[in-house]
Amino acid sequence: MTPIDVRLPTSGRSGTPARSLAQLQVWLEATAELPERDRRDDRSAIRALCAMLGTDAASTPADAAELDRRLARVPKPARGRSDKTVANIRWRVRRAIALQGGAAAPPPRGTTLAPRWAALRERLPTPRLRYGLSRLIREASAAGVEPEQVSGALVDAIARRIAATAGEARSRAFRNQAATCWNEAAGAVAGWPRVRLAAPVRPARPQRLPLDAFPVTFRRDLESYLDWAARSGRLARDGSPRSLSPATVRLRGEHLRLAASALARRLGYTRRVIDLAALVEPVNFKLVLGEYLGEGGERRAGAFVRGLAVTLFGVARQWVKAPPSQLDQLGQAKRRLGGAAPGLAERSRKAVEPFADPAALAALLALPERLFAEAAGGRSLQPRAVRKAQLGVAIALLLAVPLRLGQLAGLRLGHELRRPAGRQGPMSLAAGGVAPALAPECPIAGSTKAIVDDYLDHCHSSLLPNPDGWLFARPDGSRLGEAALRHGIAAETRRVIGIALNPSGFRHLAAALVLNDRPGDLDLVGQLLGHRDRRTTAWLYAAPGLPGAAAAYAAALNRRAGTPRAR
Repeated sequence: MTPIDVRLPTSGRSGTPARSLAQLQVWLEATAELPERDRRDDRSAIRALCAMLGTDAASTPADAAELDRRLARVPKPARGRSDKTVANIRWRVRRAIALQGGAAAPPPRGTTLAPRWAALRERLPTPRLRYGLSRLIREASAAGVEPEQVSGALVDAIARRIAATAGEARSRAFRNQAATCWNEAAGAVAGWPRVRLAAPVRPARPQRLPLDAFPVTFRRDLESYLDWAARSGRLARDGSPRSLSPATVRLRGEHLRLAASALARRLGYTRRVIDLAALVEPVNFKLVLGEYLGEGGERRAGAFVRGLAVTLFGVARQWVKAPPSQLDQLGQAKRRLGGAAPGLAERSRKAVEPFADPAALAALLALPERLFAEAAGGRSLQPRAVRKAQLGVAIALLLAVPLRLGQLAGLRLGHELRRPAGRQGPMSLAAGGVAPALAPECPIAGSTKAIVDDYLDHCHSSLLPNPDGWLFARPDGSRLGEAALRHGIAAETRRVIGIALNPSGFRHLAAALVLNDRPGDLDLVGQLLGHRDRRTTAWLYAAPGLPGAAAAYAAALNRRAGTPRAR
């Protein structure tokens, strides 16, 4: 049977969409179709949401997506409610907005299914298929849709209703899950309709070619350049002014591989990309940038595109030794991309701003002890407990000394982390390239020392032998990788506080707290963070938006506000 287009019924309650939550409250008072209990709970949810946002209902838009964005900017500790309560409040407000706009309420779980649907559901062999198709079966049964009439139009209609009440992410998840489970059931369950549902197709990302797709001459030239960049120095003949760190060398190599892939896509073949000089020819340079900015350069150049242009210009000047006329053309194209504005990146700034709320900062300071308590005080050797104890130690150390991620992951007992007299003696981080340059050794004391002591005495000492003395080791004794440490720290801060804070975020937070107490003291910030060049500190933290001179000036005005005028 040919699938037919099915339209789900609407509630009949639609009217002019509410522009604010106050108008939504008026609609809830006026409608008689909702049970009194639902109307009361929905009004209460609107009041609770406004309280969490710190706004009144009249100035808060009745827009589900905008409400989600505003709520995401409120740290969990500042909400004053559990995650489950917040989820219930959010669901009730979103449902009220959808009902006022004319969406029908979905059939509740446990609704009696039509006989044919009930029989088909009983044949599903696994819980995954039963749960994955539950919403689709309930909606189709309630709408009077026969199994053979299920189509992509029905799935789209249900997905639109889910987006109105639960958000676009849940809507996309439903589309993927419904199509996958339906097609699997059609091929495995006897009597299941043979109708196939098309899974949503994600837009294809630009193809990134591997290095072995290019001529051997290009690969050799790239390898020689990266080796030269890593081994150069002030005394090297025809070398770079300074040798690059391994991370920067890897980034340069990735930039050049992506540039070669972009040029190959524009030219239609890889044989033209014979060496690095081909990438920095002015015409090809613009083709590479055009791959990321569009034909007319209409897209804004982000940090990646600007970094790519810097890498290519450096290759042209230092490695290819391009003539001045060519460098002038490349420089003009690079300058048109603009430069990064001073100050923190938007993402970093938004991660630090919520900690101006004392409740959010207090929750962060209490997080290490909370994680350590959840890990049985470091006494459990279950893999999950060991991982949580290590994350508690890592966050405690980041709060005490704002280390970089590589420094944190590279801490070794007896080398960078020193505890010569055991639990009874002092603990410190050595300054040998790991601790900031504030002091030869940074003392670790108080609750941070207690957590590290418990971890070392009960957990670390019980793991498999670790000859290198890594502080953060896996159960098999190998070093815990930087990516795993960064992901775990961000995941735990997001779970507890609602803000994913990585080690770089801890460093930015430390700078903000210092400048809040000592406005303009960039030297202290630079020493705390271990910056070699004061210009780095000024570039990041002297820009507007961080506590500094403006806060000090406002305080000075407040102190003088009541001073009588001299006569």
